[in-house]
Amino acid sequence: MVPHAGWEFCGAMIAGTMKRMARNLDSVVILGGHNPPGGRLVCYNEDAWDFPTARLHRDAEISDFVNLELSDKYEFVAEGSADNTVEVVLSMAAALLPEIKWEAWRVPSDERSLSFGRVLAKGVKKTDKRVAVIGSTDLTHYGPNYSFMPKESRSNPHEWVKKRDYKLLRLLANCDGIGALEAANNQMSACSAGGAVGAMEYARALGSKSGTVLDYSTSSDSYPSPSFVAYGSIIWEVA
Repeated sequence: MVPHAGWEFCGAMIAGTMKRMARNLDSVVILGGHNPPGGRLVCYNEDAWDFPTARLHRDAEISDFVNLELSDKYEFVAEGSADNTVEVVLSMAAALLPEIKWEAWRVPSDERSLSFGRVLAKGVKKTDKRVAVIGSTDLTHYGPNYSFMPKESRSNPHEWVKKRDYKLLRLLANCDGIGALEAANNQMSACSAGGAVGAMEYARALGSKSGTVLDYSTSSDSYPSPSFVAYGSIIWEVA
C-alpha cells in the first residue's frame, strides 16, 4: 500500500515501498480510488500507456480474467475522469520498472474490495506469473480545507491524526479488511480504502498472514499548514 498525493509530497515513500517489492516481476497491478462505497468498478482497458520514461503494455490475460469473473458482482465503467491514484503510482512504476506490464482498477470502498482481491489472486495463480499488487490510499484529510476538525482533536491535531491513522494501518497490516473499511468509511481515516483493502486481501488469499507498516508522514512535514493530509505505506509478503 502506498499514497498518491503527488511525488513532491510522497514520491520518496512510493519509491521506497516499490524498491521492497520482489525482483523479476512480470506485472504490476495498481488498485486506486477515489471510489465510494457502492461505486462502480472503474476499468482501464487501454492496450498501452505512454509515460515519459517508458511505454507500458497492459497484461490482458490477467485483467480480462478478473473482469469476466466479477461481471456479476460489479457494474463496470471505463475511466471517465482524471484520478491521481493510478496516475501517480503507475508513473512511478514505469520509471522504476520500465519492462513491466500493468493492470489497473479503481475499486469501491466496500466489502466487494475483498472479493476483488480474492479473484485477482485466483487469476494470478492461473497464469503462474510474478505479480505485485499495489493498493493506493491517502489517510486522514485534516483541517479547514477539508472541513474536518473535530473538537477533541484541536489541542494536538497531529498526534490525534497519527493515532487514528495508525489504527487503520494496523487493521490493514493484520489483514482485517472489514475493520479497515469501517475505520475508513465511518471515521474518515482514508480516501481510497477499496484499493488498499483489495491489495491486502490479494496477499492474504495467497498466504500472507500479516503485513509490515513501513512509513508514515503528513503533507505538513513538507509544507507546515493547519490543513494537511497523512500518508502511510505497508508491505505484505507472499512466499
